[in-house]
Amino acid sequence: MKDILRKIVGPAGLILTVAGSVIYGILYSSGWSAFLPLFAGLLLSILALIIEARVSSSEGQKRSTRFGINTGVTIVVIAALLFFAQALSKRHSLRIDTTSNNRFSLSLQTTKVLGNLKDNVKFTCFFREGVPEKTVVFDLLSEYRSCTPKISFRFVDPDQDPITANRYDLKNYNNIYIESGERIDLLESWSEQRVTNSIRAVLSPEKKMIYFTTGHGERSIEDGEPSGLSSLSEALRMENFGIADFLPLGSEEVPHDCKLLVIAGPKNDFLKPERNLIFDYLTSGGNVLLLLDPIVDIPYIASIASAFGIGIGDDIIIDKFGKTLAGNYLTPVVNQYGKHPITDQFRLFSFFPQARSVNVRESLPDAVTVTILGKTDEEAYAETSIDTLLDIGKTQYEAPDDIPGPISLIASGEMELPPAPGDTLSDTPSKITRVVVFGDSDFTANGNIRLSGNRDLILNTINWLAEEEDLISIRPADRLNQPVLLSSRQGLVVFWLSVIGFPALFALAGLFVTLRIRRSD
Repeated sequence: MKDILRKIVGPAGLILTVAGSVIYGILYSSGWSAFLPLFAGLLLSILALIIEARVSSSEGQKRSTRFGINTGVTIVVIAALLFFAQALSKRHSLRIDTTSNNRFSLSLQTTKVLGNLKDNVKFTCFFREGVPEKTVVFDLLSEYRSCTPKISFRFVDPDQDPITANRYDLKNYNNIYIESGERIDLLESWSEQRVTNSIRAVLSPEKKMIYFTTGHGERSIEDGEPSGLSSLSEALRMENFGIADFLPLGSEEVPHDCKLLVIAGPKNDFLKPERNLIFDYLTSGGNVLLLLDPIVDIPYIASIASAFGIGIGDDIIIDKFGKTLAGNYLTPVVNQYGKHPITDQFRLFSFFPQARSVNVRESLPDAVTVTILGKTDEEAYAETSIDTLLDIGKTQYEAPDDIPGPISLIASGEMELPPAPGDTLSDTPSKITRVVVFGDSDFTANGNIRLSGNRDLILNTINWLAEEEDLISIRPADRLNQPVLLSSRQGLVVFWLSVIGFPALFALAGLFVTLRIRRSD
């Protein structure tokens, strides 16, 4: 009877444990069909261990024999437990990214986009076998697939499968095609932001248009110099926006497809007809972004902000904190943000070289809501004697003329528009027009946009104004390849420890245990 039990109980326990693990971990069943075989298998394995120990003892076998049998059964049980743990981790995994730039984690923006996917998206990646870029892309797309089952991908070696390459009209190696339904897009580089934006483009091929005014000394979207906006325009195109210039002077209206009008750093004021043109655009439901530098007299442009209850200070901000972080007092640092969709999850510092204050007017127009989005700490103040500052190159706070900190320099305004003639509130929802005012435009320039949170702040603002709230987030950092560089001495240490030292240590430990067992026998 004992012989029969010895032959049946152990294998039966192992089979039941493996079966339960497969049912639970691979077939995703969490009922009794999974747990009953698991527990039964573990109990039978323990029973087999007890039977073997008693049989070995009764037969008077040598200690080494008993040790070998017990060890073998223990290995079987441990293997079954490990298999169970692997099956469990397949369903309830925990991943921790310890890299300095979160290389193996998707950004909040990407997870938002993936969370809103309604259609399937397929990636076809053309890489030759063995190229290092293939591993990088595989790791990245695996992250996407882990977020949603609507993402799928496959790799094709164009040399081994020319038929598929010809079907996609492949021109170069290392290209990726993104498909959703009948829409297809080509991706020639594979940073996380480009992949995410390509997903958006293939799902929403229509681009919202953003126009930048010209003719008043504004910053240019094509200018690649440190003072230009080419980096901002490139970032907006990556986020699937269309970008164009607009000259208000002589125009009868703002283009019909304009989702957002940006006035970036004008050196001269608008003429009254131009100002009226902007008002007409706003009253029709348009949105405007004002980036206004200090030491510029622009009453007509300021009146646009004033219509939304936002005042523009005739001053320049001095910030001791800016001296510490940015090297001069004229670069205020914003580290306090208001409760608003643009800044709700924003925790980064932002830097504003030469900025003026922006405030809420004492009396607000009807149906207008104003929110202060960003301000300095208490060490800053707004200097109103700008001429004195320019003449002697230094200044100090003087009450009551100067304004004590914290100083606000970003504000948003929303206005609920009355219904158009013939419409009623019950028939048509009210239109909301939006304006955001910054007391600076330098922070968006090529030379400053990469400073801390500047880029995310301006892109979040534009997404809110363009009514793309789902894209408001902190954008992905570059997935830098940061190899560990070792000196020749460090390389030798690693070699001797990993190749010679540790294996030799374990071999000696095994030899020592074997000799001890033989002596005891």
